[in-house]
Amino acid sequence: MAINIYATAPPLPLRVETLPPPRVGYVWVPGDWRWSHHRYVWHRGYWMRERGGYQYSPSRWDRDGERWRYCHGRWDR
Repeated sequence: MAINIYATAPPLPLRVETLPPPRVGYVWVPGDWRWSHHRYVWHRGYWMRERGGYQYSPSRWDRDGERWRYCHGRWDR
């Protein structure tokens, strides 16, 4: 179960990351902004082992009233 993380300020624009060469059996998880100690902190992208029969949906920020809710990346069928 994912823990909801809320931010009071809108998320910052994503940074441009140079995508490394593809790796067989892995998917690229793009970098994103996370909310920590009342500010955004950048987390670089990384390779994650793929899961057969699933597609990776990256993390995102959704507006929730006056706040922003962080939705963790997940594997969907």
